[in-house]
Amino acid sequence: ISNKQTLGITEEETIKNLKAITDRVIEQEKMARKILTKNSIELEDEICRAYGIITNCKKISSEECIMLLSEIRLGIELGIIKQITQANLNKLEIYTKPANLQKLAGQTLEGYERDIKRAEIIKNIINS
Repeated sequence: ISNKQTLGITEEETIKNLKAITDRVIEQEKMARKILTKNSIELEDEICRAYGIITNCKKISSEECIMLLSEIRLGIELGIIKQITQANLNKLEIYTKPANLQKLAGQTLEGYERDIKRAEIIKNIINS
């Protein structure tokens, strides 16, 4: 919270404003989900494809991994994906980052090696 924006208002007013903004974000999220579910077969197909790619890849870049995990998270929250728990998805998001991959490997890895290791980590976490 910036001093410039909160100068002259009480803590209660700051909290009230923050709550109002949070409530608007939540409402927009609900509206966006309604729009998404109108084209449910397309959405379900995209989410299932993301799950298929991430569970069967032999190598995957950090950028692609982030995108696919985001789609899978939506799939879990909408009840489309039931094969991955929220806890395992959180692990995937942490352990597939470049620095964490290298820490798990115990060595410095070049980009291509990280992409291969990332796919291995994904399979290990999903199958655990």
